[in-house]
Amino acid sequence: MSDKPFVFSKNMTSIAKGLAILLMVYHHSFAFPERIENVDYLPLLFIDHQPLSELIGQFGKLCVAIFLFLSGFGLYKSYESKGNFTFRNATKRAFNFIKFFWVIFLLFVPIGLIFFNEDPRYVWNLKEFLYNFFALVYTYNGEWWFVSLYVELLLIFPLLMKLIKKNPILVSYLTFVVFFLSAFFQHTADYFPNHELIQIFFHHLGVDTTWLIVFITGIYFAKYEVFKILDEFFSNIYLNHKFFFINLLVLCVYFREKVFPFIIETRGPLLDGDYNYADFFLAPIVVIAFIKIIQNVTVLENLFMRLGKHSNNIWLTHTFFIYYYFQEVTFVPYLSVLIVTWVFVLTILVSICINFIIKYLFK
Repeated sequence: MSDKPFVFSKNMTSIAKGLAILLMVYHHSFAFPERIENVDYLPLLFIDHQPLSELIGQFGKLCVAIFLFLSGFGLYKSYESKGNFTFRNATKRAFNFIKFFWVIFLLFVPIGLIFFNEDPRYVWNLKEFLYNFFALVYTYNGEWWFVSLYVELLLIFPLLMKLIKKNPILVSYLTFVVFFLSAFFQHTADYFPNHELIQIFFHHLGVDTTWLIVFITGIYFAKYEVFKILDEFFSNIYLNHKFFFINLLVLCVYFREKVFPFIIETRGPLLDGDYNYADFFLAPIVVIAFIKIIQNVTVLENLFMRLGKHSNNIWLTHTFFIYYYFQEVTFVPYLSVLIVTWVFVLTILVSICINFIIKYLFK
């Protein structure tokens, strides 16, 4: 490995986003067999009688934590370079993101309202349309729940930086406190059955407090240069090589997919599905392990960098192909790995068109 200091650059961030979007596509393609209707696929490999594509798909839920970790990391780096990050900066960045969402919304949602209106999801309702347009709810596309989460965390980032600057330890403690309160916030909505906006507010509050811990972890990794420290640590104990990081990545998969279910079986069903409590430390480990594995492998670096640069558009559009509109077309390749490749071909083509439209709409 190189003796140069390890710097987690913008290119590495794009590569990590490329990994996250690959995991997301696998997650939505193969982790929910009940959502794959009237189509079938052939897994290429089985591990312990489980299709590898399904195993990757289940592990792929980690993509949410990776995206949030990278968001916190990148925002802190922006704050560090500017010396400040005001609410105005946050609002501007939020709008730059939302305008992509709105363009995709206005391109794809009318397709459902016109051609798929036999589906209750796409029956016209003005209030429902506006709620979705402003990301208050996500009934048109269930995977758009992340839109409001990202925007809301972005808008509170300036406040977080002021608190972290004064007392980072207290912020860490409070982050864990609100994480354990997140389930309470989400269930609080049940006490207001006749007040939609109050229900929406508490639902958003519950989601924000669930994932805040991952976002803050990204901020701290950037603030204290944890990746550089880890790189130096692995070098000092002679483990800074690809074979070690391949094993570390496999260990992360095993830990999340085998150890967690065992904990759930022994500690009770209340933990079932709530993997977020460990994803905040798994995400950065997976990121650095993956970066180290493909570092200096030019073909893989370029591939994942390109996926990363299109990751937002792919995220916002891919489930229209996998679930809502074009499922039969999407699963035509039949082999699992070819299905994933085909999804990326379709969504990257769409992403190029979206970027072209954005360029001229907001010139």
